[in-house]
Amino acid sequence: MNKSTYKDTRIESLRGLALILMVAGHVIGSSAYSGMRVPDDSLLRYLYDSFVYIRMPLFTAISGYVYALRPVTTYGSVQRFLKGKTYRIAIPMIVVSSLFFLAQSLIPGTNEKPDHENFFGIFFYGYAHFWFLQAILLIFLGVIVLEKARITKGFAGALLALFASLLIPEIFEQPIKLFSFYRALDLLPFFLLGLIASRFPEKLAGIIPRLISTFALALITLHQAYLFGLHNLPNHWIDPLGLALGLCAIHTLIHYRFNCIPLIFLGKYSFEVYLFHVFGTAGARILLNRLEIYSTVTVFTVSLAAGLLMPIALKLLAQQHALSDLLLFGNKHAVTVPLKKAVSSS
Repeated sequence: MNKSTYKDTRIESLRGLALILMVAGHVIGSSAYSGMRVPDDSLLRYLYDSFVYIRMPLFTAISGYVYALRPVTTYGSVQRFLKGKTYRIAIPMIVVSSLFFLAQSLIPGTNEKPDHENFFGIFFYGYAHFWFLQAILLIFLGVIVLEKARITKGFAGALLALFASLLIPEIFEQPIKLFSFYRALDLLPFFLLGLIASRFPEKLAGIIPRLISTFALALITLHQAYLFGLHNLPNHWIDPLGLALGLCAIHTLIHYRFNCIPLIFLGKYSFEVYLFHVFGTAGARILLNRLEIYSTVTVFTVSLAAGLLMPIALKLLAQQHALSDLLLFGNKHAVTVPLKKAVSSS
């Protein structure tokens, strides 16, 4: 079987899991002033904080894992690889972030109104959740350099690159926000972790996964004790703890990955859901509040469902026309697919 075209359904299950965690996180909101505006002492806030070191790092690690199955060398040239990523990531980033900017500006009930004078700035600095697309583009550029230098071709070099990536953010006294550079640095170790797990599985076999999973469990227990206020951690310990927790927990998830049909289905539409989930989550919350429905369980459940399913429905509609599929989802070679056939094949 051709490794470059093989799709591991267990990785798709993990992608679906990451998708649910990400959308749920945006439904809840990162603070009491965003999303559902839940208080800091609520159950939903506890759940948000419990997965904060796993959500986007897991997405990034999966990207690294999948990249290793079809690295830049399989495209024939760096130029061809970058051109493909430009179509797939950059075009939807520009189009969809513009649509979201307009929606935030015009629709009543949104949590934040953007500054109209800063419209063009959203393409150069992190805006809403689109910062991840900027960061992942920078990560791909960095990985191309590592690949061309053959650093990541061997296990020792790839592992050295991962350890080096943990130290690079310490070089900068102030975070570089242009094109979400500082976030790319934060996520690069997880991309390399996914690449290593995919490219060198035999090097991480035997007792190593059990040791890593044991360490992950210990770190999760420490983090949970911190969330429950059972102990206080010095501020300078929190970020290293979260980084170690994320790396160990995500490697454990990748190593012991599983098949789950609903998650596999969601995983197929991960990019589409990532792009458009906020339209569904915010739209559902605003509509429910207009109907004077404020039940936490109802708002969370309906918003989560809308955030996951609305983008899939939009994708099925957009793929009927090549131009809409290109602009909204970056599919350059889109073909017209009958809607009934598309639904049945999903």
